[in-house]
Order: sequence, then C-alpha cells, then structure tokens
Amino acid sequence: MVKNTHGGSGHKKFARKHNAGGSKSNKLRISEDEGEIYAIVTKMLGNGMFHCYCIDGVIRLGHIRGKFTGRGKRDNMVEGGKWVLIGLREWDVPSEKSAVVSSGKQKIQQCDLLEVYADTDKHILRETVTENWSSLDSNDVSREQLKETIENYNDIVFGTERDFEREKLITEMKSSTIEKITFKLEETEAEEEVDFEDI
Repeated sequence: MVKNTHGGSGHKKFARKHNAGGSKSNKLRISEDEGEIYAIVTKMLGNGMFHCYCIDGVIRLGHIRGKFTGRGKRDNMVEGGKWVLIGLREWDVPSEKSAVVSSGKQKIQQCDLLEVYADTDKHILRETVTENWSSLDSNDVSREQLKETIENYNDIVFGTERDFEREKLITEMKSSTIEKITFKLEETEAEEEVDFEDI
C-alpha cells in the first residue's frame, strides 16, 4: 500500500471506489439478440419492479437489477414514459399449462432491465434502428399527462400591466364608433408680426 504523503481530512474521497467505475463509454446500446426487446415503462410497481409495454405488443413485468441502483443512478432513473431495453427470461416463458393460474389470472412474463434511454437517445434510436416505434409512442403515459396540463393552462396569458392596458385600449378603439370631426379654419387677412427677441 502506498504511503499517504499528502494527508489531510479529504484524502479518502479520492479513492477509486468513489469514481463509479472510471470513465463511461458514450456508445448507445442497441438490441443485439432475439431476447432483447425495446419497451416503454407504463407503470411503476415498487420493490424494483415495473410494467412495460414491449414493441411486440406484449405487457411484461420488468425487474430493476442492482446495477441501476446506488451511486450514479441519476442517468438511469426508471419512471413512467421512459424507453428501456429489456432482456427476456427465456427460462420463465409461461407455457399453456401455467398460463392460467388457479385464481383465474394469467401469469405475466418477466424480464430484466438492460438499458434506460434518455430523451436524446430516442431520436438516435429512431434514425438507426428500423422498428415500429409508433406502438411505443401510442402507449407513452407522459405525453398524455403533458397534453392534459397544456389543455388546463391554455387560458393563462403572461404580460405586464402596461401590456394589458395597451390591449385594453386597442380593443376599445376597435369596438367604439369612430366619428369624423372637421374644423373650419377662417383665414385672417392681417398677419401678426412676431418678435423673436420676445420669445
């Protein structure tokens, strides 16, 4: 072990264990296998699980792995409306016998979270990968909530008091009837002389 020559109270914060694995690669992860499918998170369930609507039209139960918890998870936050890459559990495929449980509910297929995509990654995915992205867009919960909030706040107008007064005067001028007033000026024959020194 190397001897601590600098010392001080903050020398431990520079340890390798706090660097979260060193440098991260900026390469976007795409589906490389048949068992990897693109999906959108529709509902958070808690306890590290979520419902996701996959690109093949199936709703699956996703599990958040330990890699996506702890330090440095701000970039990997899983929430409703996020696009994710999931890995199917091929050993857990429900067969025809186990599809119907004794209570009458169907068993939902389980999957593991492999990647969480940011909003900027969505555009790159649409350009590089040829898939039917309309199925994910139609099940986006966050877009519906955004539309509702925009519709609720359509009546709000921003401006200063001066702007509102100006708009009020303009509407009054447009609504009132305009009367034309003409003045007749009589010309006087005698012009008065004005002394510029008096002014």
